Amino acid sequence: MKLRSLLLAATAAASPILAEEKPLTELDRELLVEKLQEIQNNSNATVKGRLATAIAAFKGAVGSDAAAHELYLKCIEKVRFQDEARKTREFREWKKRHKDRTDSPGFRRALRHQLNWLILGLEAANNKTAQDKMGSKVIAVLEAILGQAAVLKDQQRRLQLPVFDSVFAIASNVNGEAAEGWPEAPLKVTEIYENIVLPPLRTSETLPQLKKGWMKRIEQEGLLLEAWTDEGSAGKDRKPAFEKWLLQGRYDLMWQMEVDLFNAGDQRGAALRMLEILKEHLNHKNAPKWIEQFKRLVKGEGEKPATEDPEKPE
Repeated sequence: MKLRSLLLAATAAASPILAEEKPLTELDRELLVEKLQEIQNNSNATVKGRLATAIAAFKGAVGSDAAAHELYLKCIEKVRFQDEARKTREFREWKKRHKDRTDSPGFRRALRHQLNWLILGLEAANNKTAQDKMGSKVIAVLEAILGQAAVLKDQQRRLQLPVFDSVFAIASNVNGEAAEGWPEAPLKVTEIYENIVLPPLRTSETLPQLKKGWMKRIEQEGLLLEAWTDEGSAGKDRKPAFEKWLLQGRYDLMWQMEVDLFNAGDQRGAALRMLEILKEHLNHKNAPKWIEQFKRLVKGEGEKPATEDPEKPE
């Protein structure tokens, strides 16, 4: 009974209208809607302010390996030690234990790429229409990683981790602010192209750009695999994963490109190119699926662009 009384009292204090147990008047409805709008506006302003602060901090650290590493250590200290009420001495001991790993050039460079991806993700979250115009920016991110593949050789896993789960995002309280559909990491190549680069180009007016986007995707997927794939183990008759991709996965992507172009409006050209792919690669493991898909397309039965992942190395 005491709990019920407290709840009723709290309800009455928060909302006199409800406490009187009367129907809502038109004025009541207007006032309640206005109050709701005020709450939403305040919330949106708070979120935008938090995003802007985080973006500024990340931009200040993304310019150099040293600055990115310094921010990383500050975020580690906050998230894993200060927020958990652990002693400063424990953080100093942690830094000593992890000095060799966190001081490596590859690790520091990977932190910069994480920060860069976070900045783009926050900009997309801060402006809902911005994501459709970020194709060139996200392609540039992949180009930068490819250009530093040797330095980043041991950092592939870090560059595939969700950046909104990183200590950068958690320490800045933006870990729940990822824009819908935003790829979680800078090495999620399939998601980057399917969610950001290609969708705005799937129109009859942008067919050349759509094809260019697909060709860039195929190029980058191949280069990343080539740069970071180990050769077959000594003494074993096994082709490297990159060579396997050249024979299988590459043609999966080329087929998907032509299906996409067909659906976007280039029906005759794409159909002729699909026939060439089938003619040259009829022994491909997916050729039976391609044939059935081709029949549906030319018969006008409808087919959405294929988005299945290309074959991954085992």
